[in-house]
Amino acid sequence: MNEDYIILGTAGHIDHGKTALVRALTGSDTDRLQEEKERGISIDIGFAPFLLPGGQKVGIVDVPGHERFIKNMLAGAGGIDLILLVIDAREGVMPQTREHLAILDLLDISSGVIVVTKVDLVDDEWLSMVHEEIRHDLHGSFLADAPMVDVSSLTGYGLDTLKQALQELLPTVRKKSMLGSFRMPIDRVFTVSGFGTVVTGTVWRGTAQVGQTLALLPVNESVRVRSLQVHGQTTQQVVAGQRAAIAITGVRQVAERGMTLYAQGVGEKTRLVDVRIRVLDHVEVALTHRMRVRMYAGTDEVFGRVLLLGEQEELAAGVQGLAQIELESDLVIEPKDRFVLRTYSPMYTIGGGVVIDAHPSRRHRRHSVTVQKMLLIKEKGSIKERLVAHLSQQPVYDTTILAMAWDETKDALNQALQDLLSEGTVIYIETIQAYLAASLWVNYTTQTVQSMEEFYRKNRLERFMPKSTLLASLKPFFIDARFGEAVVLHLQEDGILEVAGEKVRLQTHQIELTSVEQVIYDRVVSEMRTRLNDPPTLSEMESFFPGKDRILKTILHLLEQDGEVVLIAPELYVSQKMIQAGKTRIAALFSEHGSFSVAQFRDALSTSRKFAVALLEYFDRQKLTKRVGDVRHYLGGETT
Repeated sequence: MNEDYIILGTAGHIDHGKTALVRALTGSDTDRLQEEKERGISIDIGFAPFLLPGGQKVGIVDVPGHERFIKNMLAGAGGIDLILLVIDAREGVMPQTREHLAILDLLDISSGVIVVTKVDLVDDEWLSMVHEEIRHDLHGSFLADAPMVDVSSLTGYGLDTLKQALQELLPTVRKKSMLGSFRMPIDRVFTVSGFGTVVTGTVWRGTAQVGQTLALLPVNESVRVRSLQVHGQTTQQVVAGQRAAIAITGVRQVAERGMTLYAQGVGEKTRLVDVRIRVLDHVEVALTHRMRVRMYAGTDEVFGRVLLLGEQEELAAGVQGLAQIELESDLVIEPKDRFVLRTYSPMYTIGGGVVIDAHPSRRHRRHSVTVQKMLLIKEKGSIKERLVAHLSQQPVYDTTILAMAWDETKDALNQALQDLLSEGTVIYIETIQAYLAASLWVNYTTQTVQSMEEFYRKNRLERFMPKSTLLASLKPFFIDARFGEAVVLHLQEDGILEVAGEKVRLQTHQIELTSVEQVIYDRVVSEMRTRLNDPPTLSEMESFFPGKDRILKTILHLLEQDGEVVLIAPELYVSQKMIQAGKTRIAALFSEHGSFSVAQFRDALSTSRKFAVALLEYFDRQKLTKRVGDVRHYLGGETT
């Protein structure tokens, strides 16, 4: 595993020694609040770096155990990869131990170590009995077969054994993806003199760099990354799996826990989600239709109502089912995200689940069989069905990451991908080495053409659109900005677009001139072609068309795009034919005389000195000629 990419969390009942254990392991006191120090309990989440025997630096998240502070515990639990379930040797498994364990299971945390603390305060017989009780109480949980280590934070007993146990578990940890767009739920916000607003969290996906512009959601503000730190060390980049402190600028509203930093144009807020809910095995009250709940996702807490789908009026203990949750405030969440549900009042954890669709278009008909089948395909369809659904929303660059997330073998995933490629349902974009659904690619190409058509509607006499303008207009529609270049290349190969340097043109685009514009266009072309060596200046042309200065300049710009005229000096246009004639004369003069003077060039063109100077200065800027004293040297180039 790479350094800094693993987050280790603590969990357990109040006063079972979580913070003391972290202090013994790291030398850091994660109780940062004065009230925490005075009361001797953790109220909010704390963080500290920690070195394992193999040299890997991991971040420790120390969460509070008191029932009143479960909300804070949930804010820190979402980014945890490995768990230390801390149990006091004198008391064994207690209520918050069970609730923390249930929450971790709902959040799909699947690996950890059972740490029996304060073993210096009990005898061997008692400790053996506690071991048996713990194994009995954890039977059926994800920690049923986890290593159990006895420690004393006071004497240091067992700490080396604990470190080694964690070292051996590292290969089992599911790494967060560095691919894709940046995502970091915010769990702390504070102000630092000289830096301004600083937010912290665990990076769930992607990377972020100093100077990058990110989106603060759900308030939808653009903020710039001023500086980055990982475990107190300044860095230029943070990546998935790291604990990051990010100083941001441009915050107009107050940033707070529960918000999320995203790459721009990616995250989206919602007030309605399709989910699968599982009610915990030992709750005494069922989850009923339209029940008001507290939903915890990422680091956020929002209120909402559960709308059960199907015939069930309630979900009893141990039962699961499909539902929508109608939220009372904005939430930023994605498909496959895990969440926890607690009752509104009194508060206790009732269940949780996984998001199937983070942005359903509407409330579903509750008893619709079609709706339920659609959700089941999204959730549990075949590999091919899920691939099509996934690739219809976002590209895949590395099937290894997707196979890991879906708990499928890479071979099975690749075979399904090849089948879909053969069917034409999925395509592969060679230039960016990405797979995506053919339907999404069609949407991308259609949106590109529509963006250009919209540009032409606003700029009627433009033949070309700056490519940078086109790509910028596509950013809100494309999951990855790299698709912009890929789509342009594809449309160029298909003859739909013409690419000329940094400009693009829609081949079907036709410019229709008004009668006045056509008169001006024809007159300018005629003047330029008949007066090659003595073209009219802009002022002279304006005199041809009194009161039509703006239209004239627009037409001249169009003629430039059409290759009819070239602006060689302020207010002086010449025909393209004159440019070619000038290049031919220069080559001939160089061949005959070597370097040549303005007078020689003037005589060769049979024009005025003023015009000859302007044309030579244009050629100097084009690197065709170079002035040395009173003569010009020919640097080479096309002459036809």
